Amino acid sequence: MFKVSTKGDYGLLLLSALAEKMREGKKFVALKEIAEAKNLSLSYLSQIIIPLKEAGLVTSKEGREGGYCLSRSAREITIMEILETLEGPVSPVRCCENKGAKCGSESQCNIKFTWQDAKIVLTQFLKSKTLEDTLNLPAGRQAPPYVTTAKSRD
Repeated sequence: MFKVSTKGDYGLLLLSALAEKMREGKKFVALKEIAEAKNLSLSYLSQIIIPLKEAGLVTSKEGREGGYCLSRSAREITIMEILETLEGPVSPVRCCENKGAKCGSESQCNIKFTWQDAKIVLTQFLKSKTLEDTLNLPAGRQAPPYVTTAKSRD
């Protein structure tokens, strides 16, 4: 099943924490501060920040008052953009990755279009959510009342 790796998950947590600190008035935030606040590995965050910086999602400043900040407002950075930067293209199966991808069962496949629909729905959802949206969600295990959870079929 489609699953975001810890790289994508921690990247979202990292950028959400940066957005939160910037909303509080901080210009630059040290990775160590975020690692401690979110109980994440500083070493891993140091690896994750590199592609985020290369993609232009964050900027950095060296020195005592240095650290990282978002390069744009949290309202302008989508969850999709972050995940694609860290995970690559969103695609439930390889035939949805690009138009030329083939699996060997293409001529007999009647499921491909279902997967393509799933990709479209997931992509639209992830593009519609921004870092700013994450700032309005509670931390912890209690979901806000408007979040529904699907029950599995037995």
